[in-house]
Amino acid sequence: MACIAIVSRVVSASCILAIATLGDAHADPLDAATSSWHEKTSVDAEPAFESWIGVEGYRHVTSLYSGITWSPFSNLRQDGLRLRLVSGISTYRYAGWRYDPALGANSWQQFSGSARFLDLMAGWQFSHQGTTVKAFIGYEQQSHLIAPFDPDTLIQGGASGIKGALEIWQNWTPTLWSSLDVSMARAHATYDVKLRTGWRTDANWSFGPEISVVGHSESSLQRAGLFGRYENLEHEFTISAGVSAARGNTPSGYGAAQYLRRF
Repeated sequence: MACIAIVSRVVSASCILAIATLGDAHADPLDAATSSWHEKTSVDAEPAFESWIGVEGYRHVTSLYSGITWSPFSNLRQDGLRLRLVSGISTYRYAGWRYDPALGANSWQQFSGSARFLDLMAGWQFSHQGTTVKAFIGYEQQSHLIAPFDPDTLIQGGASGIKGALEIWQNWTPTLWSSLDVSMARAHATYDVKLRTGWRTDANWSFGPEISVVGHSESSLQRAGLFGRYENLEHEFTISAGVSAARGNTPSGYGAAQYLRRF
């Protein structure tokens, strides 16, 4: 089954957190030893918006998502209120044995599905030295459609409810950082946890491992892989790949890419 990508993301590891220090040739350079993109600043001309679009796929599942975050009373480096809108769609295929009334016996059937979601959330950003925490609460609407109708799953039709998300970022040293994103939604008990640790090779490039767990009340998917990220004060591009394993399925590869822009 498809696992909705969102959540940015509850494990005891939530203290291993992170974000990378950003640099840009068109802005005053930051001191990499003491500063990071998410630290407070009094430069009001800096961006108040960030938007992103991403795609990911594994086995018979493809997902596309996009979102925007707005800091209405400060820029993105400063603490304060955050408003967020995220939406996405997934398409997937799967098969299984189901009872066929016409045959009076079980038969192997193919299913095609699609899932859509929309998040409306508000939150607050807290920063201290190299640590940044963002906490969000809001509402999520989901819609699932499977053809033909599958009597063995309850993950069909519409569902909605409260959603919470926590994003923690930590610069351990000028070259080592970690990030942890956790989200949970009431709709179909959806959850998403992602942990990354990156090593900065220069002011713009980072590489490292990532692990994640995503799922809902009827399915769980685990991933382990590697990522690479390029970033400056305006743009960020991340690509990752590795191995994914869903409950009851043979492990397969996965790939993901995301572009983010601040303005």
